Amino acid sequence: MNREAMTPLIEVVDLKKYYPVRGGIIPHTTGWVRAVDGVSFSVMRAQTLGLVGESGCGKSTIGRQLVGLESPTEGSIFYDGRDLAALQKKPEEMRQIRTKLQMIFQDPYSSLNPRKHIYEILAQPMLYHGISQKDTVRRDIRKLLNMVGLPETVLGRYPHEFSGGQRQRIGIAKALSLNPEFIVCDEPVSALDVSIQAQILNLLKELQKELKLTLLFVGHGLGAVNYVSDRIAVMYLGRIVEYGDARDIFVHPAHPYTQALLDAVPIPDPGEKDKPRRLLEGEIGSNINPPAGCRFHPRCPYALPLCRTQEPQMQKIPSGKTALAAGEHYAACPYCSNIKEKE
Repeated sequence: MNREAMTPLIEVVDLKKYYPVRGGIIPHTTGWVRAVDGVSFSVMRAQTLGLVGESGCGKSTIGRQLVGLESPTEGSIFYDGRDLAALQKKPEEMRQIRTKLQMIFQDPYSSLNPRKHIYEILAQPMLYHGISQKDTVRRDIRKLLNMVGLPETVLGRYPHEFSGGQRQRIGIAKALSLNPEFIVCDEPVSALDVSIQAQILNLLKELQKELKLTLLFVGHGLGAVNYVSDRIAVMYLGRIVEYGDARDIFVHPAHPYTQALLDAVPIPDPGEKDKPRRLLEGEIGSNINPPAGCRFHPRCPYALPLCRTQEPQMQKIPSGKTALAAGEHYAACPYCSNIKEKE
């Protein structure tokens, strides 16, 4: 692996995002929603990190903070070694960096201005930020459309005139229009038909490889996330519970929650319908009053007494046949060190 691929482009250190809960006859803050509660990770340059978990675990909140749509309550975000919080005080420098941090949204329709045709949607940001000039912008837009598999004839049409898959391709072109280095893909295929999902996933993989982009891919299912990712981080109730090489996590999941996510994936082979599956029971806990100790313990089939009182720390999964990327597999679970012996 080359040296560049081992260099983090994005580093997140103890990131927290709390939202106030208002209530009372005289409105006041009665509590806090701990959407993200102490998360640290890095995204290597020219690689894809998959962020996976149930709805409400904080995945999209992290993505919005990474591109500057929201500010963290605590913690730091570093882009290419520069603290984004400190750069907020330098508007001109921050303006230049914002073009390097883009986002592909879950709903392609709501992310596009319905009052503007596609030419305006793509051209205006490129002209404003000096990416293109008036005499070259149409040529540059044609290149963008060719990259995402759309003809030039779409430029005079409005967002409502396209299918969901076509709109998402336009959303991808919009994200690419400012020559970004880092893109957050916030569940970009969850609103699409299955056949279209495969096309968009293949497109993202091709663009990432061709343009050497760094991606954070947010998703619910480990199957799609594993397909596009080099590394995977699994989130539960505002915290990362497992992190490592994508192939290792997909083939040898260590945390019980990761195992349950994999077992929840439908099995297409009728011959394996009776295969034992570890399906979760109960509902995800509250972000306002999260469970003490391990936040997953109320739903965990392997919970130990200490899980109810002691918060587990990330521990390295022993290398060997169970670790395909030696030294790059961690899980926050006291049980996981014995998992391979019990399987």
